[in-house]
Amino acid sequence: MGMPSEIDPLSRTIALLRPRVLAWRVIEARGSWAIAFPANPVISFGQIISGNPTIKIGSTHTASLTRGDLAFLGTTEPWVIETGPNPRSIDFMTAIAEPARLVQTDDPSPNVTCFMAGAFVLEAPNATLVADLIPPLLPVLHNDVAAERLGMLLRLVGEEATITRPGRSLILDRLIEIILVETLRTRPDALPGHAQRLLTALGDKKLARALQIIHGGASPPWNVQRLARHAGMSRSAFADRFTRTLGTSPINYATQWRINQACSMLASRDMPMLQIAHQAGFQSVSAFSTAFSRVVGVSPTAYARSLEMLPVSAA
Repeated sequence: MGMPSEIDPLSRTIALLRPRVLAWRVIEARGSWAIAFPANPVISFGQIISGNPTIKIGSTHTASLTRGDLAFLGTTEPWVIETGPNPRSIDFMTAIAEPARLVQTDDPSPNVTCFMAGAFVLEAPNATLVADLIPPLLPVLHNDVAAERLGMLLRLVGEEATITRPGRSLILDRLIEIILVETLRTRPDALPGHAQRLLTALGDKKLARALQIIHGGASPPWNVQRLARHAGMSRSAFADRFTRTLGTSPINYATQWRINQACSMLASRDMPMLQIAHQAGFQSVSAFSTAFSRVVGVSPTAYARSLEMLPVSAA
């Protein structure tokens, strides 16, 4: 009776990021070329339609791709996509200026590389969570079982991004959320530590029950005894298993999740502090402010004030 309806903690985490499609392009170029993308706090993604380009992030990450391969970049560092020997530089702004495609018509080479690519931005307060979920460079090869599913989703993004129709922004936002979830499920071995640990915990039926309580609609306080009871374990066994699997104690994990939710609510800029405190599971503004300051390093008021300097995310 005490269990809420089943909640998927991974989906709730993705929803908290509030991804928004920022750009979508189909780029086609002949011969040997290179496009250097500047440092930017966005997640880039794409699929190769033809050709064999290489993606490089400095000297640390490289992926050689071919037709049907996909790539996701969670890096904020500059990166390059290039093909062929002695590549000619294509101006970044020129490459993304047209929504349809760029064609290098002055190169006589019969070798044509074509790829569709896009980028999406995350809600400012929780954008730092991306480093916990997506590695700097995550290739998904064409012969991977998930490549066809992801390719289909990307094509749907392309269709919606290039045609203005009612409900376009909602569909794009939901598609991006689905793509993020599918990407995380596809290559758990290549994910950062937090994402690997979360997926491992979700695969453990007992820990998954506790995570559903934390991420779901059950009211705090979430003490270890209550979580252990829902997991069907003793308090000590549950605390040990949770900490070994997720790398942090149950209470620290629950507190961090509540603070992440509070950060998202503070970004709305129109909710009173008392309401935010209660919705994040705190009994008072004072208790909320103390926990928030301990985790984030500044008070909720100071944090909200810092967000006023940021542009409001596009709907």
